[in-house]
Amino acid sequence: MNKPRDVGTVRFLHSADWQLGMTRRFLGAESQAVYTADRLAAVAALGTLASQHGAEFVVVAGDAFEDNAVPRSVVLRAAEALAAFPVPVLILPGNHDPLDVSSVFRCRDFSSAVEGGSVIILDGSGPVDVVSGVEVVGVPWTSKRPDPARLPALLSDLEPTQGVRIVVAHGGTDEIYVGDSPSVEAIRVAALDEAIEAGLVDYVALGDRHSVTRVGSGNRIWFSGSPETTAFDDVERDSGHALLVELGKRSPAGERGDCTVTPLRTGRWSFLAVSAEIDTEEDLDALAEHVDAVEDKQRTVLKLGLTGTVGVALRARIDDLLETWSALFASAYLRERLTHLVVRAEDSDFTDLVDGYARHAVQDLVAAAGAGGPESEDAGHALSLLFRLVDGAVR
Repeated sequence: MNKPRDVGTVRFLHSADWQLGMTRRFLGAESQAVYTADRLAAVAALGTLASQHGAEFVVVAGDAFEDNAVPRSVVLRAAEALAAFPVPVLILPGNHDPLDVSSVFRCRDFSSAVEGGSVIILDGSGPVDVVSGVEVVGVPWTSKRPDPARLPALLSDLEPTQGVRIVVAHGGTDEIYVGDSPSVEAIRVAALDEAIEAGLVDYVALGDRHSVTRVGSGNRIWFSGSPETTAFDDVERDSGHALLVELGKRSPAGERGDCTVTPLRTGRWSFLAVSAEIDTEEDLDALAEHVDAVEDKQRTVLKLGLTGTVGVALRARIDDLLETWSALFASAYLRERLTHLVVRAEDSDFTDLVDGYARHAVQDLVAAAGAGGPESEDAGHALSLLFRLVDGAVR
């Protein structure tokens, strides 16, 4: 059911970092095709959400495209999706798709497809009166090199307004650099807070960070995150959303209205980083139970960091499960950097499985697996594979 519009409230969607055309190296061709289609579907879903929630427009705070050289099919499909939006869409060029001479927004395929529609590129030429009493100002990237002076210059030029003013910008903020010296290129959150406190700005829509994140001292500066997941949950903790922003209009006395921000789910994918110590069958049972409970496996990427000391049979079972998970999930693999499984091999593991020359080879592998060093893990892999092959043949 569509939400009716409140004449005393400005309601819009804040999105960013679509990065249409993005590829992920760990996805095979089939899963990559699904991922590409789902990223576009998440964008198209914004139009539906705008209608459902009574949003009057959508702002996109940078990086709508992965780069300015994305395939033509990506440009045409994106333009077609945007042309179907029921409300205006204001797009800010970001560091991935800057407004330079090769800009995707200036190419004929894009411009002709959205011509005469409600797609507006925030090119920095001035404020856009998107609906009555609402002004949107943007700070576009004009090259892949940041210009940290542009946003402060824009803020210093702002005059008080009786309407609602939204600033759209793209880039990291100095609050994000935890424990390190902030980059000179970072957006200063204090300057944004000051502009809000002075009544010059009602809301700041940020892009660049792919997780939903509130910054500043109040509730008016947000990263919307990407509408579809782009990285693992040990880095990107709250992606796959758009923000529904509701701003109360100013009273006749000039008092600013409230600001309410609500994340709305748009994404379908999950990138899970799972760590586990495996020493016993029970440990592996618990991991298998956890992984098997994951829903929508075809849209889930699983990377595993496994440590522990295991016997040959248990290592073989781990490899069997990895093969099964690789077939079930969009992608499933071991993280080499965080995986260290020591194979505790004994001759008795193969007593009834091999003899003759093969037994001598097994004894050499058992010795190598137990010796430690760079060759021990390869020896463990070899023993696991041999155990699986011979055990399977015996059965």
